[in-house]
Amino acid sequence: MVVQSTAIVQIDYHEPAKLIETFNMPTWFSRHSLLLQSSALLVLIVVVIFVTQYPTYQKDRELEQVDINRNLELMQLMTAGYVQQLTRDADVIAASPVLQMYIRDLSAEGLLSLEQAFLNLAGLRPSYDQLRYIDRSGVEQVRVNNYNGEPQLVTQGLQLKIHRDYVKAGLAGEAGSVFVSRFDLNVENGRIQVPFVPTVRVVASVHVDGEQGGMVVLNAKANELLQHLRTALPDGTDLVVLDDAGGWIAGGGVADWAFADDSASRFSASYPALWQQVRGAQQGQFELEDECYNYRWHRYSDPRVESPELLLAQRTAGEPCSAVGMDSVKKAGVRLISGLLVTYPLLLLWRRANTRKWQMQRVLAENYHQLQVVTQMSGHGLLMVDQQCRVQWINPEGERLLGWTEAELIGRDLHQTCHVTPDGHSLHDGPCPTLHTLATGEDSRADKERMVGRNGRIVHLSMSVRAFGDPENRGAILAIADVSRHVETERNLTQLARTDALTGVLNRGAWLSVVSSWVDNDNAALYVIMLDLDHFKRVNDTFGHGAGDTVLKTFVKTVSHLLRRDDVFGRLGGEEFALAVRHLTKEQVLVLAERIRVAVGDMLCTLDDGQEITITTSCGVAQYSGEESLKQLLEKADKALYLAKHAGRNQVQFYQPITDNGSE
Repeated sequence: MVVQSTAIVQIDYHEPAKLIETFNMPTWFSRHSLLLQSSALLVLIVVVIFVTQYPTYQKDRELEQVDINRNLELMQLMTAGYVQQLTRDADVIAASPVLQMYIRDLSAEGLLSLEQAFLNLAGLRPSYDQLRYIDRSGVEQVRVNNYNGEPQLVTQGLQLKIHRDYVKAGLAGEAGSVFVSRFDLNVENGRIQVPFVPTVRVVASVHVDGEQGGMVVLNAKANELLQHLRTALPDGTDLVVLDDAGGWIAGGGVADWAFADDSASRFSASYPALWQQVRGAQQGQFELEDECYNYRWHRYSDPRVESPELLLAQRTAGEPCSAVGMDSVKKAGVRLISGLLVTYPLLLLWRRANTRKWQMQRVLAENYHQLQVVTQMSGHGLLMVDQQCRVQWINPEGERLLGWTEAELIGRDLHQTCHVTPDGHSLHDGPCPTLHTLATGEDSRADKERMVGRNGRIVHLSMSVRAFGDPENRGAILAIADVSRHVETERNLTQLARTDALTGVLNRGAWLSVVSSWVDNDNAALYVIMLDLDHFKRVNDTFGHGAGDTVLKTFVKTVSHLLRRDDVFGRLGGEEFALAVRHLTKEQVLVLAERIRVAVGDMLCTLDDGQEITITTSCGVAQYSGEESLKQLLEKADKALYLAKHAGRNQVQFYQPITDNGSE
């Protein structure tokens, strides 16, 4: 008796080679017709191809979405960098001593210094159409227009702007707050400027001694940002930007900016149902007129900055959303037909491996390319450090900012290399931002950071530090940007706030500040010399104010040549000057005052027409007693000056206290 055993064949549909081997058993072919064999083989091929290619199809779709998300993220980064630049400039001006001092005294000298500061900043920022200081009544006090990089001071036709929304926002803002307006068209005298000037206004509220002092307003060219955003998008796609009221900023064709004059031109008015859908989701996809839009809403994240939301979108031109992924479907179809070849198993497996390899290479290449684009456009350098703060990578912009090459910096401790001077002095006012992030995982940010560049050079940077990885193996990415221009601007603004705009010596406020510190330190060896130009009014009346300015500048130059480095010379106002000296005897101070008197009497002032005139000066000298205030000391010097003028001018008088019997 023959016992037949039945073998149960288990088919693994995830292993194409085993599947083919199973169905190629000779017994199977012997029991079926040729037609059935062919049909089964065809089905088998289709199944195998589907099993092998479906993951590739899914990967293609995922890569397409990765590309879209990356593009949107790049646009968000560019927009944030653009707004950060504007708000930083507005902050610098609003907090500048030159503006603060002008608001306090409203002097002509202060106004001149403020105007010069605005002209200097406008020269550094050709992308700003206007820079303005508007007082708390809404009136423009200083205005500089930028014409193709040529700053021009506007002194006539300064306007009342109290009715404008951005002015109302500035007046309502707290100290240190910044308001960023919606993107709009510039309006002059109640009318939209033609040709259109797309503008975003940044308003920094100014507070002086706790009181509202007006605002600084920067009008920046909005087209500059739009041009940058377009670089983040690939060929075949368009940029779309909407404001949070549904107005077309970019991508609407003839409807771009039309909302400024016609509310019916808004996206929200034309497509109300679609607008509600878009406003209801922070990001997503929608279809309009058979074209696919992928979008994200963006708002600048600084809590002290009030800014509008912008919809940033990538539009796939000429394709509905259903067709965006068709490339993946087409690829799968081609692979299906190709698989009908006899050699399909090896071919498909080879293609699968190499397609994925190519896809990953493409993604990495595109990511790197677009990373370079955004860092170049925003001026940011990037560094990566490991858990021990050792540099792992730096981009070309980072190399340029720090002066180090990648090969020189890789593996070095960033903190010891760039955060500590060669003599061991830390450049941080507080904890190192990089070390703090590595230790805690918290993001760090410093708007005015200093780092040591190549050969000990100090570089002024803004820096943001973000952690990545798990706590046991945490690293950090640093984004750095050059703020040397901001530092220089602040330095210039501070200098202008301390300097008399005409003569270049200390102004009244700065002189009083320095000498007051001497008085507070109880410096008994302190003398003050008050100087006044004799009959100066005659010069202005006879030769004009231009001649008077020439005389003042010549006077300052003459006196300055006779002074020591530590002597403090300043203009108190008009033709009145003051000189503070220390560590001299009474006799030496009187000799210095006499030398000044003689030198001024001998000087020749050459006017613009070549005419030469002379002038004299009177001097009043007072000694600090060690017990009086600066105000009292100045009063003593002023009394001595009065005596010199009363006695006939062009002489030096020393203050002597008056006794009870009226004698000196």
